[in-house]
Amino acid sequence: MIQYFLFLSFFFPKRSSKQFLKLKNGVLSSFKMLLMFCLLFTTGNLPSVQHVALNSSVTIPCPELSAPEMVFKLYKGSEEICYFSINNTFISKNNNRRDFPASFKVNDTNNSTSVILNNVTVNTTALYTCEAERIFPPPFQKVEHKPQTIVFVEEIQHVCVSTGRPVKSCAVCQHADHLTFWVVLGIMTTYGVIMTCTVLILRVNTYIYI
Repeated sequence: MIQYFLFLSFFFPKRSSKQFLKLKNGVLSSFKMLLMFCLLFTTGNLPSVQHVALNSSVTIPCPELSAPEMVFKLYKGSEEICYFSINNTFISKNNNRRDFPASFKVNDTNNSTSVILNNVTVNTTALYTCEAERIFPPPFQKVEHKPQTIVFVEEIQHVCVSTGRPVKSCAVCQHADHLTFWVVLGIMTTYGVIMTCTVLILRVNTYIYI
């Protein structure tokens, strides 16, 4: 990771400490999301991706309602942030995180369910997993289907000075920063693979000649 920050210092030397910290946090978030996506890709379970605006709401799908009494749990990464208990038509809610205002919705037409996160912030960007458990009738059983959703929250400026319309803050800068990051990441990944293969080949040749 130190190499990434050295690259950032080289590409963006004139940025203030506040801007650099913001860029660094963005790079770390992108790196974490890349790792999660690679892990999910290797397991063959690709989540859906949703891009939402700051302070808006996002709908995260959950397993189908298939019993009179069920419990639904929403995870942000590996952290449980809220769960909902359903007893026939009555829904009770328990929030483990007060900074995640959420509500639960059941579609009576097809019994599909979802959790709605309101007033999302940049910290809402993450991988979400919704799990369910059948409580009644017995036996107690966990639902195998666990929908996963990656949420990206995009910052929006209040008003553009020239047009008077809401616009993305520093959209061009953000796109340039992201492009630079992915180019640097690709170069470093390629370099790492080449160096690893070179070292392995040299070691194999050394053992052969010995």
